[in-house]
Amino acid sequence: MTKPTANVPDAPRQNAPAGKKARLPNLNTIEITSAGQLQRFVAEARDTAREFGGELDWAAEELQAVLVRAGKGNPWLMGVDVKLRAKRVSNRARRAAELQRGAGVEMVKLWQEFLIQFAPALEQNTKAVKTFDFDN
Repeated sequence: MTKPTANVPDAPRQNAPAGKKARLPNLNTIEITSAGQLQRFVAEARDTAREFGGELDWAAEELQAVLVRAGKGNPWLMGVDVKLRAKRVSNRARRAAELQRGAGVEMVKLWQEFLIQFAPALEQNTKAVKTFDFDN
């Protein structure tokens, strides 16, 4: 027995046609060419992941409630089987929400790792080089 496949749209390409709407306009507008812009990108990505995780949590609760109300189960089990199946389905959305929160945490870790690995080298390049003054 094969599982049915869902029609999942492909992710948009970077150079989408002019008529296409950007899915993440707050992240698409940031060009990462400096540490400040990287910090801004990380903050926006973290906030987006948190918001999406919250939406998925809400959707999981709503989905479970709708499935329990609409479900038809075995009358001898008095709805227990429907509740278990609804919880099993809604747990997928809960897992997705948890992964989104994890994505937000990873963005914070990205910034911390950048500061550890590259900030000292960048600070060295910005320091003024002292030259010897022959006149004094």
